[in-house]
Amino acid sequence: MIRFVRCDGREAVGRAAAAFTCCVAVIVSGCAARGVSGGTTPRAAVPPPGLVHTVESSDDRLKQALSDLAANPSAEQHRRVAAEYRRLGVLDLAQDHYKAAVKLDPRDAASLDAIARIWRDWGMPQLGFSSAYRAVRLKPSSAIAANTVGTLLEAAKQVRSARQWYAHAIALDPDAAYARNNFCYALILLEEPDAVDACRRAVTAAPESVTARNNLALAYAAGGDLKRAHEQFERGNPMTADYNMGILHMAMRDYRAAATQFGVALQINPRSTLTAQRAQQARAAAEAAEGTR
Repeated sequence: MIRFVRCDGREAVGRAAAAFTCCVAVIVSGCAARGVSGGTTPRAAVPPPGLVHTVESSDDRLKQALSDLAANPSAEQHRRVAAEYRRLGVLDLAQDHYKAAVKLDPRDAASLDAIARIWRDWGMPQLGFSSAYRAVRLKPSSAIAANTVGTLLEAAKQVRSARQWYAHAIALDPDAAYARNNFCYALILLEEPDAVDACRRAVTAAPESVTARNNLALAYAAGGDLKRAHEQFERGNPMTADYNMGILHMAMRDYRAAATQFGVALQINPRSTLTAQRAQQARAAAEAAEGTR
C-alpha cells in the first residue's frame, strides 16, 4: 500500500484517492459521455456578448443551424443549435436551446441528458439529477443516459453509487468504452483491488485512448507498481509520462524522485514553465523534509 499525501500537506492513508487531488491538473481521467431544467445560469459561464456575436457570425455550422431553426422551430432543430453552441463552449445558450427542445418535446431524452451534463460541467451536479433521471426513465436502454447519472453522482462525491450506474451502463452496452473507463476510475477512487483488471478492460475497449492509459497507470500506481505505471504513461503520451510520474512521486512525498522526474520532463520539453515550477516545488519540498530530520 502507498501512503499518499494531499496537496495541502495532510497525510492520507490509502492507495489511490489522495493522489488524485494532486494529479488532477496533469493526469487526465475524464469521461467520454458525461452529460435540469430551471435554475440560474452561473455568471462565470456566460461568455462575453462580443464572443457570442463572433461565433454566430463566423462559424458556418452554427450559422446554418440557426438559419434552419428560424425556418423550422422544432425540437430537433433546437437540439442541433444547442449541440453547435456546446461545441463552441457557449454552454448557457446551449442549455437554453436544450430546454426549448424539451419544452416542445417533453420526451426528448437526449436533450434532458445534455442539460444534466451541462450542470455537471458547471460544477453543480446536484442541479442536473432531475433531468438525468428523467432521461433514464424515458430511455431505460440508453447506456449514455445511465453513464451520465454515474458522472453526476461521481461529481457529487457519491462514488459508490456512481460505480453502480457505470456497471449498469456497461451491462446495457458492453462496447461502451466511456462507461468502462469511468467504471475503472471509480474503482481507483474506491481503492478496490480489482481496479487494475477493470482498467485493463477499459484500455482493451479503447486502446488509443490516452485517458484510459493514464487511468490504468494510476491503478498500477495505487497498487504500488510504479514501473508499470510509467509504462502506461509512456504508451499514452511519451511527452508527459515523466511529468505524470513526478506528480505521483509528489503525492507519495518522495520529493527527490519527483524532482528527478520533473528534470527528465524538462529535458524533453525545456519550454514548459509548469514543469519548471513543479521541479522547483519538488526540490524545495525535499530540502524542507530533509531539514526536519
